Amino acid sequence: MKEYTIRSGRTEAVILSYGAMIKTFSVDGRNCVLTLEEYDTVEKTNGFFSQVVGPFANRIRNASFVMDGVRYDVERNRGAHSIHSGARNFGKHEWSLKSQSEDSVTLTLHSPESSGFPGNIDVSLKYTVTEDGNLELLYTMTSDKKTPVNVTNHVYFTLEENDSRNITIMIPADSYVDTDSEGIPKGIISVDDTDFDLRKPIRTGDKRDGYFDHCFMLNENSTIVAESPSMTLTCTTDLPGVQFYTASSMHRTEKSPDGRTLGPFSGFALETEFCPDFPNCPDLKGKYLLPGEVWQTKTTYNLKLK
Repeated sequence: MKEYTIRSGRTEAVILSYGAMIKTFSVDGRNCVLTLEEYDTVEKTNGFFSQVVGPFANRIRNASFVMDGVRYDVERNRGAHSIHSGARNFGKHEWSLKSQSEDSVTLTLHSPESSGFPGNIDVSLKYTVTEDGNLELLYTMTSDKKTPVNVTNHVYFTLEENDSRNITIMIPADSYVDTDSEGIPKGIISVDDTDFDLRKPIRTGDKRDGYFDHCFMLNENSTIVAESPSMTLTCTTDLPGVQFYTASSMHRTEKSPDGRTLGPFSGFALETEFCPDFPNCPDLKGKYLLPGEVWQTKTTYNLKLK
């Protein structure tokens, strides 16, 4: 596992070759990412800690889908369902260095056809930092077969708070993906008069006791805002949704650099994405990568100190 440090003015990020993980993202030395004390064992542990997730992030109902009349069976790794692509997940592999400059690094991965997903997929991810506090993620993907794709980054943020229920969150979304008890979509519904109305800033713990693991359908040209007394983190993306996850089920064997055990609510994730299970739900927004097509998507996080 290799580390790549990129800097621009006051902004710095450390990226790992394993899983293309974001180890730190900081301004003036103040990091907003949940970091492990040691990363030597992260390759052997379960979970998707800070990894790039693909080719399909989130859930696929009953670990199968039909595309163009052909049924595809993928790995069952969450009960009867599939989550985050199972063993094929991009985050479970060592990425190669394509290029590096002072303020950017580009990593690549060849993901051979396996685990039921069609297509040999090549993906590159360019991380760029800017002096005004941006961390930009530019994904580029190609495939030799038609395949559903839903790539995201599972980085956990802390904003110097040890409990995700204490942050203030604002997600400009008029609707969200309603799910059953297993996280499988039932449909898109309005956030009006529900605990999922996060269109105005609110302390996370004041809604649903802080339990969120849901995809919000973002309004056009919107900005997600997460705040603590010391930091403001914003997120913009060209993807239609974001999975807001407050790490309610986190149980890590590793510890943070300050010696804390990383249990429930130790951080939160803003996983920009298409809708979960869209191959089984024609009404949900998704993306099918076609042979020879070059597809890109961009997500930007911005950190400001108070």
